[in-house]
Amino acid sequence: MCLTYLNTVSGITILTLSVSIVTCRTFGSGVFEPFNGTNFYVRSNCPFTLTRFTNNRVGCDITIRRGDNGLLVQLDIIINKVRTVVQNGSIIVEEKSVSLPYHHTYQHIFHYGIYTRLRSSLLPLSVTWRSVPGGIDTMMVELEQELSTDMSGLCGKHTVIGNKQLITESVIAEDTCQTRDPVSPVNTECRKFLSYTLDCLQAETPRYIQLCEENIYGYEKSKYIGCAFFKEIVKLCGRERFIWHRWRSLTKCEEPSCPGNLVYTDEGQAFLPSCSNPMGNGNARRTSAPPDVSLKARL
Repeated sequence: MCLTYLNTVSGITILTLSVSIVTCRTFGSGVFEPFNGTNFYVRSNCPFTLTRFTNNRVGCDITIRRGDNGLLVQLDIIINKVRTVVQNGSIIVEEKSVSLPYHHTYQHIFHYGIYTRLRSSLLPLSVTWRSVPGGIDTMMVELEQELSTDMSGLCGKHTVIGNKQLITESVIAEDTCQTRDPVSPVNTECRKFLSYTLDCLQAETPRYIQLCEENIYGYEKSKYIGCAFFKEIVKLCGRERFIWHRWRSLTKCEEPSCPGNLVYTDEGQAFLPSCSNPMGNGNARRTSAPPDVSLKARL
């Protein structure tokens, strides 16, 4: 938590509290960005603990599993013993399928532009994901608090520094699943795309080439695996970078479709992409969302 002191002209000191938001995300076929901002790749169809912690005696346990298509095929969120499962395009709360928006004493689930978001009422936490045919291509966990010392999972563990140890301790072993060593043969699409991001990634470019090639290997024909990676890199670089207005024509990644007469627009690094209504009160970029939800939410 950050503390900022502001002095008014009358001599009264005003204390402003601003809470920093930390984000863990996973996308594509197994790229992970923990809360500490590093990145690594995991090729596995095993279930993993994404994050587990307790805050004010409220427990949180989020697990994920990828399918053979590389996409997340199951997202399991347990907060204060209330279990929410996202699987096969359905959202199940306490073993009952629910429709959106869904409001519960402990949590709210609603459409968030092209995403779906679960916001906890008990923890300063939200989980956001994008469902596509076959699974989930992008998801993120946002925390508005300092990381707990009891935290574990792929999003980060207080006492673990190395990624290999983090992966080993986070896997939920099953006899029928496998975790393989990443393979990164040269991929011309990755290298061409990342050649346009040199002004952004600079010295980190070789690392992102490796991640891109690990991510796309075996999924070259997938409509979602490569594009999920490219989209996250574009958002990382931001609107002012060279790649921003060229990446879709360069990669042939399609814009998401929106229902009705809503129009899709990329909002940039600090915003989730949203579906906007060109006829809404004369505002060409008016966002269609629940009245208490702003789609211009920092990632």
